[in-house]
Amino acid sequence: MSSKSLRGARIRAVILTLVSVIAALLIGVALLTDLPTRWGWRTDASPAVADHSEVADDDHAGHDHGGHSETESIELSPQARANLRLQTDTVKVGSFTRYVEVPGVVTQWPGQTHVSVTSPLTGVINAINVSRGELIKSGTPLFRLRLTHQDLVKTQETFLAKLGEMDVERREIERLSDVARSGAVAGKTLINRQYERDKLDAGLRAERQSLLLHGLTEEQIDRIEKTRTLIREVIVYAPILHDDQSLHHESLHDEAWKDSPSRETQLTAFQPPESPHPQHLDTSFLVTELEVRRGESVSAGQQLAQLSDYSRLLIEGHAFQRDGDLLRQAAATGAALQAIFEGSGEARETVQDLKVVYIGNEVGRESRSLPFYVGLDNEVERSEVRGDKRYVSWRYKPGQRLTVRLPETQLDNAIVVPKAAVAEEGPERFLFVQNGDHFDQVPVHVLSRDSVNVAIANDGQVWPGQTIAISGAHQLQMALKNQSGGAIDPHAGHNH
Repeated sequence: MSSKSLRGARIRAVILTLVSVIAALLIGVALLTDLPTRWGWRTDASPAVADHSEVADDDHAGHDHGGHSETESIELSPQARANLRLQTDTVKVGSFTRYVEVPGVVTQWPGQTHVSVTSPLTGVINAINVSRGELIKSGTPLFRLRLTHQDLVKTQETFLAKLGEMDVERREIERLSDVARSGAVAGKTLINRQYERDKLDAGLRAERQSLLLHGLTEEQIDRIEKTRTLIREVIVYAPILHDDQSLHHESLHDEAWKDSPSRETQLTAFQPPESPHPQHLDTSFLVTELEVRRGESVSAGQQLAQLSDYSRLLIEGHAFQRDGDLLRQAAATGAALQAIFEGSGEARETVQDLKVVYIGNEVGRESRSLPFYVGLDNEVERSEVRGDKRYVSWRYKPGQRLTVRLPETQLDNAIVVPKAAVAEEGPERFLFVQNGDHFDQVPVHVLSRDSVNVAIANDGQVWPGQTIAISGAHQLQMALKNQSGGAIDPHAGHNH
């Protein structure tokens, strides 16, 4: 073989070798590029290089948070959100009112909440028609009382005797009037009998007043006069509450009880005696105390039961000296106060738009606090009917502890969020904005805060309409730090 042919063969071998090496390198690069996907190190849904050309189709388009950084964003599965009991809400701009908090307690309204039912006469309790805890209406029969008071019996006897004498005197006057027309009897005799009638009439009026003072009513006295029988039993009814908050009590003869076909009819269809004040309130009372037993002897004026109207109560707050000016200002301007009732776990109930009724005039010697009183409208939270009786439980109860919030300052154009929506780390404060299935950490400027809400500056870090986490911010912050591999601060998110 010539030297020229040998040189050409060598050149072709070198070229083939170079082509083989280049092909092997290309195949190796391709295999290495696809290897993480083949072996599950990376999925096609998470490419090594992000393609930002399809921003319009990105779930996070419009959120300028630079993608999902492990240090600024955390992904939560539906199960994780359920475990955190995570709550979300949209961002809103409004006014923020900062409140000063003082302790308080629910208390009765003196002179209005409780009503005492007393025995109008001395006697023996024959029947008790209500039970403790029962809700009753005004005019409901409460007790049946058998009279034993000797003075009352004697007064009734005297009244009956004078009624008989009056009947005799009237008949005699009628007889003498007929005889006097014929001239058989002098007119002086007729006049004397008329004087005697007038004296008996005056005595009857006095006896009527005496019976009224003993506790009988006009209707009962009229019944005695009509039937000429003594009253042996009376029924004590629940008082009627008038529009001026005054009470009217009535007791009726036992025939009113016997006329009803059944006790159920008596309780549901009973019409109480006509009140001298036509305007009265349809009030319900709760039987909170029963002081007597059947067969017990009671005296006039003795308390038989206590009825309570819990529909309107008071909150007794205790303001300290530093809060005195704020309290007086709230009372003078009619500012709306709040009351926070603690529930089970982290549950809290806030009652809005409360007004100061009056401020106390003495500072507590031990507590050094000034009491003030706020009106509280109540409502029935539970009702149970057993037979013909109804038992209820009121929502707010005297003795219940709470926190009263006095308005102090107000900020306009602020983003108001719950306290649990803000996480803390050193001087930084963060909100977590929902971004698809991620929550992005966004630094914010806190303007003011109290124990319930926080005012965030409306400076464009978050904007109205965005969805944020309004609970669990501390847990999200801890999970985010753990995800990024940073040391977990056990106090992060807590306001000390």
